[in-house]
Amino acid sequence: MGDKWQYMPFSEAVVVNPSVSLKRGETYPYVDMQAVDPSRPTVGPSRLREFAGGGSRFEPYDTLMARITPCLENGKIARYVPDDEYFGPAFGSTEFIVIRGKEGVTDNDFVFYLTRWREFRSFAIAQMTGSSGRQRVPAESLAGFEVPVPPLPEQRAIARILGTLDDKIELNRRMNETLEAMAQALFKSWFVDFDPVVVNAIRAGNPIPEKFAARAAHYRANPDALGLPEHILRLFPARFVDSELDPIPEGWEVKALPDIVDIVLGGTPKTSIAEYWGGEVLWASAKDISNTSDIFITKTERTITRFGLEKSNAKLLPAGTTVITSRGTVGKLCILGVDMAINQTNYGLVSHLDVDKYFVYLAMNNLISTLKQHSHGTIFETITTETLSGVKIVYPRKEVMDIFSSIVSYFMDNIYCNILESQTLAALRDALLPKLISGELRVPDVEKILEDAV
Repeated sequence: MGDKWQYMPFSEAVVVNPSVSLKRGETYPYVDMQAVDPSRPTVGPSRLREFAGGGSRFEPYDTLMARITPCLENGKIARYVPDDEYFGPAFGSTEFIVIRGKEGVTDNDFVFYLTRWREFRSFAIAQMTGSSGRQRVPAESLAGFEVPVPPLPEQRAIARILGTLDDKIELNRRMNETLEAMAQALFKSWFVDFDPVVVNAIRAGNPIPEKFAARAAHYRANPDALGLPEHILRLFPARFVDSELDPIPEGWEVKALPDIVDIVLGGTPKTSIAEYWGGEVLWASAKDISNTSDIFITKTERTITRFGLEKSNAKLLPAGTTVITSRGTVGKLCILGVDMAINQTNYGLVSHLDVDKYFVYLAMNNLISTLKQHSHGTIFETITTETLSGVKIVYPRKEVMDIFSSIVSYFMDNIYCNILESQTLAALRDALLPKLISGELRVPDVEKILEDAV
């Protein structure tokens, strides 16, 4: 190809739906459409499944592009990355178009970003045919899009630049998963399993309720397993007492949710009044909450004006408020990363001044996880103020809440900072991608920007 950029039909620059050999009746990794997260560049196996002859077929690191509405419009494009145990060919939904680099013409990593290029995606969307709501992109129609094809070394350099940004975003995501798991584990240990109280009761020779017998046996066999410093362990009682929620630590209380938060139902300004919409106030719908894969929500699809806020039932809720969806994907939780309003498909749980905001989130998250386990995935058909008002929570003494707040804030505040950094990196990637793909910016021009950003 030499050292000059060329332009050629997409179908000549890449391999569309390459041939992959699979045997009927054998088991392979399978990827369904739901597994593809538009905010992530890769997708792994959803499960193992027997191959019966249908579906898309692909090799590791092929690009999977949704061809059906609204999945393509939502950006469901990802590279298939196998897990270590099942490295090899796989298959997936019939609604994927599989795209691979062509040997000697295009680098496979470059092709992934070429496919995510907005101009290409817009072209593909424009080719959709079929009945409303079930339109699909014919694979052969992609031949009508002409793409720039730099020399292979430059393709690899472009993919490396964009991949470095994606790698940092993914690293932040994994760090956040670890930090959230640590916060949830701390909450469960202290406020569900009452591990410090069990340990203190063992030391004091006090009776331990049957409910915590397994925990007691564990700590008798492993006295140092809890790993709490003595000055923190001394903050916990050494005895259990009966309560309406079974045994709880002595001196702690059972509180109804309204005792620790204000329950606020959202609202919507009249959609027919233009002056209410498009302002500086973020306004979260159940869709916004359900679509976020992060603990914190900092952006919304729509905004309202201050005037619209004043003229509706919507209220501006403070950052740190836990929000729970009451319709749609019922029971989805997140924390407001900034002040924003919510619509009537959501409830805001605004912590009272003496209540840690992260305690509220983790308590509700634990409650919903437990309900899912006990009801096979169904929580409620809908959530009402009455439902939330009936929620009961074991609430600790102030000294325990204070030390918990200081520890868990470290985890959660770092999660928030990582989310903001990833949003900045994603914006930079999205700005650079079309300029690099089109040749408007060249690799040497971008490398300095990348050094400063990552």
